[in-house]
Amino acid sequence: MRQLLTATLRFLLRHALQFALFIVILLAGRMLLAEWRAYSAGSEAVAALRLAAGGADHHGAGLAAAATARVNALQTASHTAIAARLAQVQAQLTALRARQQPSLFTRPLPDTNTLALHAQDEAARRVEIEVLAQEARYLTALQAAVSGTDARQTLARLHADHVRAYAALQANLRQRRQLEAQHPLAARLPGSDAYAQLSQLEAQGQRWREINLQAYRAWTKQHGRTGNAARPAPFAIDEQALAGALAPVQAAITAGESQLARNWIARWRAPVMDVAPTAALLVLSAMLLPVAIKAFFYFVLAPVAARLPPLSIARALQLNAASLPLPPQGESRISAVSQGLLLQPGQRMLIHPEYLQSSPVSTHKRTQWLLDWRFPFTSLAAGMVALTRLESSEPASVTISASDDPLLEVAIVHLPAGSALVFQPRGLVGLICDAGQPLAISSHWRLGSLHAWLTLQLRFIVFRGPITLIVRGCRGVRLERAGQGRSISQSATLGFSTDVLYSTLRSETFIPYLRGQQALLNDRFDGDNGVYLYEETPRHGKQPGKVGSWFEGFTDAILKIFGI
Repeated sequence: MRQLLTATLRFLLRHALQFALFIVILLAGRMLLAEWRAYSAGSEAVAALRLAAGGADHHGAGLAAAATARVNALQTASHTAIAARLAQVQAQLTALRARQQPSLFTRPLPDTNTLALHAQDEAARRVEIEVLAQEARYLTALQAAVSGTDARQTLARLHADHVRAYAALQANLRQRRQLEAQHPLAARLPGSDAYAQLSQLEAQGQRWREINLQAYRAWTKQHGRTGNAARPAPFAIDEQALAGALAPVQAAITAGESQLARNWIARWRAPVMDVAPTAALLVLSAMLLPVAIKAFFYFVLAPVAARLPPLSIARALQLNAASLPLPPQGESRISAVSQGLLLQPGQRMLIHPEYLQSSPVSTHKRTQWLLDWRFPFTSLAAGMVALTRLESSEPASVTISASDDPLLEVAIVHLPAGSALVFQPRGLVGLICDAGQPLAISSHWRLGSLHAWLTLQLRFIVFRGPITLIVRGCRGVRLERAGQGRSISQSATLGFSTDVLYSTLRSETFIPYLRGQQALLNDRFDGDNGVYLYEETPRHGKQPGKVGSWFEGFTDAILKIFGI
């Protein structure tokens, strides 16, 4: 009952979590879609408004130039011509204002399609209205100036009439006074010539007095009708007012940009687009650079290395190494799940505790912390630490087995006196040597060898006999004669005798190497008396070029450099 309840609760909890996860995913997708739609609509609206503003500016410049030329041509025109053009302008303004769309540039903006269809027409209409309004105001002022000029000309003519009448009246008065002074009595005596002349002069004076009075009254009346209108300066478009006609468009653009600035897609789009070319170049480099490097290694360096003379450890160490004993003909496999060893008096065995399956109780055991204190880093890196040291005063049978891994097998490699073996300590689980003698282990660097650099094995560790090595290998360990040339995978190599000519051989096909299925180079061993040791199914470096992590690959390369 408890198991059924537990299974039911787990089932319900799992699907409840899936339900909540689906809700979160759907809500996030809906929000993302809404943000994208808002960004797309806002971008299109702002682009349409900017296009409309730019087109309106160009259209306004053309209208301003045409209006300036047209109005300045009317500077010397008659009052009638100016009035006719003013009437046309006012009729055009009336028609344009009748087409007004007050909601086109107000918030919220109309949909993008409507805005794109009508934005340019509306912006052009506003610019045309402003240009025509400025032209109408100027024509009105010009009309007033022309009317004032005609009135002043009439006033001047009436003033000249009044001056002439007044001058004639004054001349008449002077003539009358002169006649009265010459004929004081006769001018008063009826029937005399002087009286007749004086009467004629008085009649003329009365007529000039009336003419002068009429001229004065006409001048006074015209003066009251004449204004002070002055002729305006040449017509020029007010650019600031013309730009102000597009203020609603600019306000809509500013509002749209502000809305876009609040959209997180727009906030991230510009920085992403700035670095996108660099990122694409880096990605392309990351894709092509490894291919180029591998192609260079495969087609250039590896063939060069293959043509170089092989590396001979025995010649470098000036050794006359004895040959290692070989298994019977056709029996290269030297490993088994467990191995029995006979520990003689005067010998000591160093072994990993987990590989020590059984031993006599009479043997003396203690812990040895490092395989060899002269090589602390090698001992630590190879895992040869906290070893069990066995010694016995009588022959003791010891059974060695890899009890912690069913795929591992154990092999026994006897190195007689005078023999030497280049060996990688990663495959070592123990050894047997003389108790009173130090371990004959030495390390040798080969920095001048291209083979060593291409395989990253710059250091070789040599074990010298007499010594017995206890070696482990996945699925088994084999010991074979080099003969006229043998090639195996580098990851499988455990060691080789010092009289072997060691070199590298390029892998046969490029594509498996490029895909990381094969290593660039295989180990090649030559020499009639030389032998090499390898495990059948290597775990170390099983997939060349592919490691579980960067750190693991880095540590593998370091250990390989140190020959471990």
